Amino acid sequence: MFDKDKLLRPKRLQPRPLKALRVCFLRNGDQHFKGVNMAVSHEHFKDFYSLLQAVTEALRRHVVLRSAIVNIVGIDGYPFTSLGCFSEGDVVICCCKYEELIWVRYSINKVFLRLLDSRNRWQDRRLDGETLENIMPNDLPDAIHLYINNLEPMVQTARTLIYRGQTRFSWTQCIVKVVNKQFMDYNCGDPYIEPEVLRRLQSHPNIIELMYSVEEPRYLYMVLECLDCDLEEVILDYGPMSEANARSVVRGTVAGLAHMHQLQLIHRDIKPENLLLRFSPGSGHIAMVKITDFGMTAYYRGSKLYCCCGTPCYMAPELIAESGYDYPVDSWSLGVTLFYILYGKLPFSSTDQTVVEVYATIMSGEPSYPMGMEDILSSEARHLIDGLLTRNPNKRLTIAETAQHPFLS
Repeated sequence: MFDKDKLLRPKRLQPRPLKALRVCFLRNGDQHFKGVNMAVSHEHFKDFYSLLQAVTEALRRHVVLRSAIVNIVGIDGYPFTSLGCFSEGDVVICCCKYEELIWVRYSINKVFLRLLDSRNRWQDRRLDGETLENIMPNDLPDAIHLYINNLEPMVQTARTLIYRGQTRFSWTQCIVKVVNKQFMDYNCGDPYIEPEVLRRLQSHPNIIELMYSVEEPRYLYMVLECLDCDLEEVILDYGPMSEANARSVVRGTVAGLAHMHQLQLIHRDIKPENLLLRFSPGSGHIAMVKITDFGMTAYYRGSKLYCCCGTPCYMAPELIAESGYDYPVDSWSLGVTLFYILYGKLPFSSTDQTVVEVYATIMSGEPSYPMGMEDILSSEARHLIDGLLTRNPNKRLTIAETAQHPFLS
């Protein structure tokens, strides 16, 4: 038998390796059948439907099925609707057509239980050895202290460490971002190339500036320019923006993304937290918009990318499905961001939803416009949102087309 609580864990929001994920498939209502272990990835299955067919064939060798498997549900009760919903070590329940989910005390085979135990022990050892939360400002290398002082932590968790400081000679505010290279290399199915990307994009007015970097065997330290705040802070403090301010944000973001796409780079994590703002003194007008956080950026070399990464609420359907994607995923994320700027809410999710629920809504639903607010936007703004949130990436507005859209003119 297994303890259901031990298997419930938050879905990862960071990039996960592009590899086969080991999953245990149980039969709905059968407490004696201990499941079939299968590897799930886009290399094994071209889409979710082909996975359902394979699961049906695998289960029929062991149990009697009323019909083909049509629904897969996690042990937390939420449906899996794409290959992108799966994580390593998932235990799921398989239902035939018209079957309701039956909660019984399910059993899991010993092979999969050993896998879960070894995986959990290994992850605990990794976290114990890689935590950043105990690092103090004095622990930073001399190459940082030589030029930066007054270091104060802004974000400090086991995996993220960001300081605000000042340059010693000009007293310019700056950000020091500390990255564990081993952790990033493990979690990214594609190589971690953030420092290289920042150097390639150097001096563009809508890309955060890398002042300098320091690399050690374990950690990478990046000293970045500091702006007033990020877009998320503004929305949380003051609510939705006017169309005029939204237009300024989108213009700057589009200019930065256009430059990235020209250099064959896809950001893959456009969202309000990754858009930094600087305001004109006294007027409160947005003077500058810069894209930051290139930890998930990847090169596009002419063949589709498959790594499922990003922030779930902003991820495009083809990215979630791991069906192959390229530049249009940035257009989708920009569309979600514009919706959030203008309405103060997300088009496909709410704060109390699980990642699986968010995925399911994005894959099957339409943008949820707030009731009673249909007429608060201009037709140009609504048209741009709809064009960016087009489900078919081949029909979605490109960043170049967005730059020419009437909303931005």
